[in-house]
Amino acid sequence: MVPYASRIRSIFLQPKTTYEPTEAAMLLGIAQTELRGWIDAGEIEPLETGAIPWSELASFAMDFWEQAEIESALGADLADAIPELLRLADLEVRIPRFQVVALERVAAHDRRSVDTVLSRELRDFVSTHSEWLSHQIPGFAAALAWPASARERADGVARRVHERLCG
Repeated sequence: MVPYASRIRSIFLQPKTTYEPTEAAMLLGIAQTELRGWIDAGEIEPLETGAIPWSELASFAMDFWEQAEIESALGADLADAIPELLRLADLEVRIPRFQVVALERVAAHDRRSVDTVLSRELRDFVSTHSEWLSHQIPGFAAALAWPASARERADGVARRVHERLCG
């Protein structure tokens, strides 16, 4: 299990509408000054009150940690927390060796997995074709808008997990 699994589980399985910056920093395992840096860089957008919406925290967490670590931490609750189209899937491809080497070097430099680097690069591809794909793939538009579109879903997740734990 990932060392910060309990923080991941808290963000995705016990979502709150908003988080004070102190709590958000604690859940991410970073100093408040580092959180402030991410806010100043535009990576996290708090409300006018300074509170951080769940959708912002969840979106940032998906980039902050490797998705494989998030999915591992969520375990059997993964389906309740992350929409199916956003969950990791295996794909075997054949691409020119220089692209493989480039992905490996960039991943090593960024201290990320090749999966993560490639997934981030494919975001532009997905965005470019998003209108057409939304008509071709059921649930695609909702997956693309997640987690901002998932507040109601998050409330339902919290309710189901609470019922499962408390009975």
